[in-house]
Amino acid sequence: MIHEHRAPGRHIPPHERKALMNIEFEESDWVLLNRIFDDEDTAMAAAEIIKEAPPEIQILAIQLLNIIEEVA
Repeated sequence: MIHEHRAPGRHIPPHERKALMNIEFEESDWVLLNRIFDDEDTAMAAAEIIKEAPPEIQILAIQLLNIIEEVA
């Protein structure tokens, strides 16, 4: 069987990839953010920054939160 090599699909620019991600924080995430920042306003600001960040940064932030949760 012969497999035809196809060029990859079009590149998705970061501003379009952002629409593909939707982060929703659960209650346990809010507790963790409040524990990390010791301030509800700062935790809320951090969550908004994470939500507005590019997808790559969002993924890293969520991974860091998971690591902190495991250690804490």
